[in-house]
Amino acid sequence: MKDGWEMKRLSEVCEIERGGSPRPIESYLTSDEDGINWIKIGDTKGVTKYITATQEKIKPEGARRSRMVFDGDFILSNSMSFGRPYIMKTNGCIHDGWLVLRRPKVDHDYLYYVLGSDLVFSQFDSLAAGSTVRNLNIGLVKGVQIPVPPLPEQQRIVALLDEAFVAIATARANAEKNLKNARALFDSYLNAVFSLRGDGWVKRTFGDASILKIIDGDRGINYPKASDFQDEGYCLFMNTKNVRPNGFDFNSTMFISEEKDKQLRKGKLQRDDVVLTTRGTIGNIGHYSDDIPFDNIRINSGMLIFRPNKRVLFPAFLFELLRSEIVKDQIRKQTTGAAQPQLPIKTLVNFIIPIPGDIEEQRQIVSKIDGLRAETQRLEAIYQKKLVALDALKKSILHQAFTGEL
Repeated sequence: MKDGWEMKRLSEVCEIERGGSPRPIESYLTSDEDGINWIKIGDTKGVTKYITATQEKIKPEGARRSRMVFDGDFILSNSMSFGRPYIMKTNGCIHDGWLVLRRPKVDHDYLYYVLGSDLVFSQFDSLAAGSTVRNLNIGLVKGVQIPVPPLPEQQRIVALLDEAFVAIATARANAEKNLKNARALFDSYLNAVFSLRGDGWVKRTFGDASILKIIDGDRGINYPKASDFQDEGYCLFMNTKNVRPNGFDFNSTMFISEEKDKQLRKGKLQRDDVVLTTRGTIGNIGHYSDDIPFDNIRINSGMLIFRPNKRVLFPAFLFELLRSEIVKDQIRKQTTGAAQPQLPIKTLVNFIIPIPGDIEEQRQIVSKIDGLRAETQRLEAIYQKKLVALDALKKSILHQAFTGEL
């Protein structure tokens, strides 16, 4: 440690108090003008440093059972996403998931930066208790140690960090913009394919049996019970979590035995089937192509199988069509149910879809889409790496700052 620097406990640097929650909180919430800001973890969404407003308020009598915080106070979450510091730019009350740090004896911005560094978070991380929901109690936080250089050195460090982080924030914003633009370019091209169609395209419906067959998942008396599912087995039993906006996701899987599989009548996939979710999260899709590593798959009743007639409808073209705005717009308009959204098959069969009459043209369209997708994914990987590198640079600069190397 550099000459003149000291390691001090947080309790030596500032006063630390825990928030409080009037219960039941529902009885104290109010929309009255004289209500007092009720600060929740959700109020930090999109916030990096200053909390300026809250979504909810509590009655003055509720404030007497809570903890008031004021402009300039630090608050620190002590549960869930623990250890993240924020500075109040308004007054309000904090519940018992927050700690408040008052009257710091160090530079205000210096304390903010050091609390957000890995030097401090690593101490929080090792002290947090609990396996599922890890918490920081006030006694542990008071014992966390931070480096405290002389005030002029604190101010020098803050000035350097301010300048560096402005540059990093600008670079990050540019990388995020480029990432968003790359995705938008692909989506724009995909939608243009189906809206700026050329000669030889015809309008059909999903109910046209000459181009595809629609099959729903199994249900009824033989439908698998919880005890039928296993971590490994003969047949993958796919639920809606396995179908994402742009393809399958098999990070979480469950299986049924060959015996149970034989009891079911519907919902068995064949290669080149396309799957569409029609309950809960509607419109996610997957193409059961040859590169999918499971030979036996069944779907549950929250999705449908689209089985194209390969003489007139190229399966990969159908997959791209289902991803397009042409279909998504019809899904949004025809989805019913607020609590449990669903897309009835009797509605889906009437969707109007544009298709080139020449299946070779369908293949060529898919080839162009695949080429642009590969380029888009390459660009996305570059921008994602830049974002990771910027995060690592920020941590490195903070580390240097609080070990006296900056």
